[in-house]
Amino acid sequence: MSKDSSSIALSTGSPFAVVVMFFGYGFVGASSFSRMPVIRDQLGCTPTQLAFALVCMGIGSVLGMPFTGRLVDRYSSRTVSVVAIIICLGGWTMVPMARSVPALALMLLLIGLGTGVGDVAMNVQGHLVEERRRKVLMPYWHGLFSLGAVSGALAGALAASIGLPIAWQLPGVSVVLMVAMWLATTRYIPDAGLHSSASSEPIEEPIFDEPQVLALDRSPRGQLGRTALQPVEILLGIITFATALGEGAANDWLALMLVDNRGAPAAVGALTFAGFNVTMAIGRFTGGVVIQRYGRAPVLRIAGLLACTGVAGLCLVNSTLIALLGALAWGLGLSVVFPSAMSAAGEVPGRGSRAIAVVATIGYGGFLLGAPLIGFLAHMMPLDKALLAVALLVLLIAVLAPAARERGAERAEEG
Repeated sequence: MSKDSSSIALSTGSPFAVVVMFFGYGFVGASSFSRMPVIRDQLGCTPTQLAFALVCMGIGSVLGMPFTGRLVDRYSSRTVSVVAIIICLGGWTMVPMARSVPALALMLLLIGLGTGVGDVAMNVQGHLVEERRRKVLMPYWHGLFSLGAVSGALAGALAASIGLPIAWQLPGVSVVLMVAMWLATTRYIPDAGLHSSASSEPIEEPIFDEPQVLALDRSPRGQLGRTALQPVEILLGIITFATALGEGAANDWLALMLVDNRGAPAAVGALTFAGFNVTMAIGRFTGGVVIQRYGRAPVLRIAGLLACTGVAGLCLVNSTLIALLGALAWGLGLSVVFPSAMSAAGEVPGRGSRAIAVVATIGYGGFLLGAPLIGFLAHMMPLDKALLAVALLVLLIAVLAPAARERGAERAEEG
């Protein structure tokens, strides 16, 4: 690669580096969780004890996320990503050595901490790349996370089918991904502001066709994160909270509701849940083009209404066909919301990585609280009626969609 092409790649960032990070985190999590029955049997723990250990992972993520913005501002997204990779993947390497529930809980707490910090750092880097390339790429990044999760789950299933011990699988996968993800961070954009002029020539990258660099953010990165928390961050956090709760509710309760409340065969429940995930992936891989054309706020308004309609229809109409269509709408509606909120957070003037950390932290609270909330409501009413709470919450996405509008013009005026 020539010196000129190297400097252009540095200034605009490497899409491939971000691809590796999102895919890698999705793969390692799903491939490891797919072997949880073996881990449970190894410990001989009850479902309640296992649930306690799993909750610790979510707690670790939420504990680490609020501080990640400050860490990125001080040490760079590359340094923070490298440390997070070591903590997360190192934790998965040690899981097969757990011989008690408290030991597993501590390991999952560390894994959650690394995952949460790494999640924010890679979203910061993903936002920097899409900002410099003037393309909507965040839904694509999150789609690759989903693709990594599907690939990891299949790899875990294959490992289980051939009887591969977790003492080989988890460390093996973790070490390979640790090397690959560390190498990916070497292509990260420096967080310091770039003072050279933007090139008007298209940048040659194998993943995207002729991305255009119209203007670079010339404000020094060191100035980011020094302003106070902005109200728009709370609004974006509510959007991500509703989205995460909606995704978590589908993962935890969708198939169960159809089987237990509607008497559907287990295969129908699994098929409906698969439909939710398929439209989620499709929406993320195609959402960037739609947002690029119509704008974030209009797309999120329609997405919120679509998700609300899908959940409500699924809960109120006792029909297998409506259940499938509702799940498809549910997944498609939520698909682009979380990544779009991350992009919007990165554009909050004067806040940068800290805004992304705030919005991500609030959002992941939805994953933590979703299962207990629906479980609590299900004690007082049928599960299909309890899930109507999800319909009401995702409606907030449509109501608060204007908070996610593009703010490129505001940054340009400040510059």
